[in-house]
Amino acid sequence: MKSILTVILLALSNHLYAQEEALLQDAVNQPVQSLRCKELFHDRSDKIKVQQRLNGLIKRNEQLLKNTPKTKETLLGRLKSNQVKIRNELYLTNLRLESMEENIVRSGCPGLSL
Repeated sequence: MKSILTVILLALSNHLYAQEEALLQDAVNQPVQSLRCKELFHDRSDKIKVQQRLNGLIKRNEQLLKNTPKTKETLLGRLKSNQVKIRNELYLTNLRLESMEENIVRSGCPGLSL
């Protein structure tokens, strides 16, 4: 009877020790992962702010193009080239933003609302 109790006690203690070790490992990994996720979300929010600024610049440039008289050809040319540059920058920003979001998902960070 004592030997059965000893075997059960040893089996339970081994199982409890494994659970403690798993909890300790989670406790160590979770804050680091959380800090990494916060950093990724912060970078993403910065990139979204840049995207919004670029959209605002495009609208402003379109308004300037509308209001500029046709006689000012050089100004129109500059505004059109500026429009192309801003659109290219917005395209690259959108690509970077997609890449960041994929990286966040791959990292296993919870709570990403796209």
